[in-house]
Amino acid sequence: MAWSADYNDPNTFFDMFMSNAGICPTGWKSDKYDNLIKDAGNTIDPAKRTEIFKQAEKILVYEDAVISPGVWRFKNTYVRKHVKNYMSPTFGALDLKYTYTEGRE
Repeated sequence: MAWSADYNDPNTFFDMFMSNAGICPTGWKSDKYDNLIKDAGNTIDPAKRTEIFKQAEKILVYEDAVISPGVWRFKNTYVRKHVKNYMSPTFGALDLKYTYTEGRE
């Protein structure tokens, strides 16, 4: 199983393992985990959210060992000097709408 983030927040990964998500093929359920993820979603303090996600990760990866994360995709992007305004998005699809060339020899 593999996936990437839909949006820039830890919840993009954590909420898919909630009991009501329907995506976890193991059938695993945990009220404690569900409550932590709900709490994280209702918390705006970044430090508190981090602590909540740490607790949830401990349940998911160590205590119940529901998943075993392997690798995170990494890519190198090389752009020639005459290509301007090129942006490689962290999330989402590549958009070349504002990319152009200048001074190409």
